[in-house]
Amino acid sequence: MKDDNYSPSVDSFLKEVADHKMTGHIINGVYRHLTFSRPGSSVYHFNLTTWPGYLAISGDMGSFVFSRLPDMFEFFRDKWINPQYWAEKIQSTSKHGGHRKFSFDLLKAAVADDFESWDFDDDEQKAAAWKAVTEDLFDEAESSDLQFATSTVMDWKCPLTGQEFNDFWEHDLEDYTHHYIWCCRAILWGIEQFDAATAEKEKALVEAAALVRLPEWKEAA
Repeated sequence: MKDDNYSPSVDSFLKEVADHKMTGHIINGVYRHLTFSRPGSSVYHFNLTTWPGYLAISGDMGSFVFSRLPDMFEFFRDKWINPQYWAEKIQSTSKHGGHRKFSFDLLKAAVADDFESWDFDDDEQKAAAWKAVTEDLFDEAESSDLQFATSTVMDWKCPLTGQEFNDFWEHDLEDYTHHYIWCCRAILWGIEQFDAATAEKEKALVEAAALVRLPEWKEAA
């Protein structure tokens, strides 16, 4: 099974859409307009709208437009979400935070990784230097955006050894937003609901056709 450590988790998402029902406003080939919502509520509702070459998701958790294949349902049909690859197909991103954001956790991990390449006289000096990093540098970089945080780290000099994080700009310090991951899960789940409903309808039509008895024809004498 593919690892999926994205937030929100699958379980969290499924709880939020547990009572959602699908409404098909337009279903005509690749032209679709589907709404998924809890009856009587707009909380966590979303729409999937497709037209040749495009899929748009909109609703309570933001809006994104993707483009890749003539039928975008084919593009998104999978067992797991693929945020990185799907992000490459974004044509329009949500105004509420977009699909990427600065991550202080990634910054701390990158600093810790670069710190391990520094030279120290002994373990005591290393411990003291790391304390300066956590109490001084991290405190200054935490409440900032990507550009300011990167500059803060690169401008900082260890007060004990004079060493710096010279190549820190090479690190990717952005992570996917909560809203983007939620919308990715909604697209995958919504298509699954649509496919299940379509299959059930086709099954019912087949069963109904099997019950139809053709009249018996007799040739004229």
